Amino acid sequence: MTANSTVFDSGQKKRIPSMSLRRRILNYLKTPVIGASIVALMDLLGLQLLSGSTLKTTLVLVMFLEGAVGLIAGSAIALSSTFSISKSGEIMFGRAPWSREGERNAERVAGKWFIASTLLILTGFALSVIYRIRS
Repeated sequence: MTANSTVFDSGQKKRIPSMSLRRRILNYLKTPVIGASIVALMDLLGLQLLSGSTLKTTLVLVMFLEGAVGLIAGSAIALSSTFSISKSGEIMFGRAPWSREGERNAERVAGKWFIASTLLILTGFALSVIYRIRS
């Protein structure tokens, strides 16, 4: 081996400190949790104002409906930046060409939609169980 020869990496990756990883996860989850909480509170207040009382089954069904719509919207966001969809948008509508960074950003946004929608659905299940136990 000469002084100019290349030394190969040992294959060990640097680990991210656990606090940094926890902080990144919490920062990622902060927006979906806040969004799902605001939607749930708006549902509760809206039903209270419209009907004069909170209809338990209606609230649960509204939570399921909004969670399902959010999952569909997240899927549409994720699929909107795939290569084939971007290429057809470029040809038909003169939009910007496909980029890998655009696809990654769409996947990050869609992931937040999935988390918030899943939280709404889980909240609906939790409310359903709580109402069932109380009655």
